[in-house]
Amino acid sequence: MSSPAKPLAEVLRNSPEAATLLARWEATQRLARSIAPACRSLASGFDPLVPGRCELRDGVLWLTASSTAQSAKLRQATPRLLSTLGGEGIQVYEIRVRVEPGITGYPEQGSTPPSSQDAAWLRPASSAGETVGKLALTFRESPLKRAVERLAATLRKRAQR
Repeated sequence: MSSPAKPLAEVLRNSPEAATLLARWEATQRLARSIAPACRSLASGFDPLVPGRCELRDGVLWLTASSTAQSAKLRQATPRLLSTLGGEGIQVYEIRVRVEPGITGYPEQGSTPPSSQDAAWLRPASSAGETVGKLALTFRESPLKRAVERLAATLRKRAQR
């Protein structure tokens, strides 16, 4: 007879590596819930509960903003956020803010679609060598251009094999 199904959290807690990861995730979620009201009022559009926006690592809280303006607001709010966390008994030594433009919590909410010029590079080429060869044409005469041309030639040769 098979054993009854166990909750995923219980199974993860029984593995030392997974237990550490789960504990860090739970601490991050608790922390994110604590600062969410302050973040929403200080930096519009920033929600620390969105996956990938808030991460606690070794006493350092990493916040990932989607714009430089949002990042600046969060940096200015660092003392307020630290006091909010301290008031709830959460020990954070430092808050660091990084910017990743176009990030979203979910893939279907991706960044703006590429322009028609960008889309030209996305269309399938007859070979990688052809695509890299087109790229080489965009460079001015330099060692980089020559290196890209050599790469294009190598890729064309491999495609012929």
